[in-house]
Amino acid sequence: MSVEVQVALDKFSLRWYQEEIWDTIEQQKSKRILYIASRRAGKDILFWNLAIRQCIKRVCLVFYVLPTYGQGRKAIFDAIAIDGTKFLDYLPSMLVESVNQSEMKIRFKNGSILQIIGGDTYDSSLVGTNPYAVILSEYSLMPPDIFSFIRPILAANGGWCAIVGTPRGKNHLFSLYKISQELPEWTIFVHKASEIGHIPTEVLSQERSQMDEGLYLQEYECSFDRGISGSFYGTHLDALKLRGQIGHVPWEPGLLVYTAWDIGVNDATTIIFFNVVGDGSVIRIIDCYSNNNLGLDHYVKILQEKPYAYSKHFAPHDIKVREWGGGAVTRYEKARQLGINFSLVDQIGIIDGIENVWTHFNKFWIDAEKCRSLIDALENYRKEWDEAKQMYLPKPVKSWASHFADCLRYLCVAIHKAKRGMSPEDFDRKKAQALYGNQGDLPRFFRDDSRYDRYK
Repeated sequence: MSVEVQVALDKFSLRWYQEEIWDTIEQQKSKRILYIASRRAGKDILFWNLAIRQCIKRVCLVFYVLPTYGQGRKAIFDAIAIDGTKFLDYLPSMLVESVNQSEMKIRFKNGSILQIIGGDTYDSSLVGTNPYAVILSEYSLMPPDIFSFIRPILAANGGWCAIVGTPRGKNHLFSLYKISQELPEWTIFVHKASEIGHIPTEVLSQERSQMDEGLYLQEYECSFDRGISGSFYGTHLDALKLRGQIGHVPWEPGLLVYTAWDIGVNDATTIIFFNVVGDGSVIRIIDCYSNNNLGLDHYVKILQEKPYAYSKHFAPHDIKVREWGGGAVTRYEKARQLGINFSLVDQIGIIDGIENVWTHFNKFWIDAEKCRSLIDALENYRKEWDEAKQMYLPKPVKSWASHFADCLRYLCVAIHKAKRGMSPEDFDRKKAQALYGNQGDLPRFFRDDSRYDRYK
């Protein structure tokens, strides 16, 4: 690099605890970095400057990903550091060809591109692209499968990924943290406020005295032991875990399976598969599935490929109003044409629906492996924070977690319509009674229905 470029890049000064991370990425000592750090540790300003340097060193595409597009603009594109420096001021102007404000895209004169995108639209933003470097910031708040989507791209081109965040309970960030400790290709950094000293001790003491202890340990000491702050279902999930109701919940062929759907048009469609045992005192959530921007025929195929014998399929009331895949046919009618007769759930408000879920939570038994995405979503389904009032509002944040949470809400609203699951034999018997009367209970030899003439 020229002296002029080097001077421009030297606007950013490393904190002492950032030096090892910087060296690891700059020297390509590791291509998989997990960085868990306290609040105000300078995570984004560090990786923003590393992203800029990557674009200068070689012609490539770099994505800087925040949970949503709006957060990307707020945290990076329009952000101002503690010393008053704008994040965009770290760009060496003599090497930048253009800055696209609407797309938050920086094009360098050497052909490199640095772009900020939202993790909630990763399936459309990343399709067909070939990024050499991807930074996933606030990973706890992103869809849990985003890294799985990116990994094959980086494996093919030899690129690198940094996953950055602060704990939000034992969700997918925690899972990655545990797994990566066993994998040699990962380099892990954990920076607690009490260890790196970026906040004066007296300020930390004041924060601790004014905060919930669990929240303090999460935000400043990188503890995973507290559920997400403002979570609607965090404490309820903790209770299930303590009682052993989240674990291996096998499918029993003798029970019919119900499904609850949250149907998206331009976003995710989510399905929860469950059994109802006895009088409804036990709800066994055995499976779940979610995908984006696909037609109803795809989800019908998913149902057909599973070994389950189905009872009812529950969907929200607006399925009769909104269209699926264009045209004049409602999604309800389209589903009927494909062999799914949806039962509509009652319309109740979101908050009333959440309270209804609370009343059913102790009935849930959830399969930890097949329903990992559901569990992660419920841990991340949280209340909206009002900065001005410094309080949580009684309404949920719209995010990737909403689809699973809405699906569970529909399940609980519809549960009174779900009778105890029958075995296939019971089902055949009931069907025979409906068709042939009480003779359905008799051996075929004794039935006088014309269908059994061959026995006479």
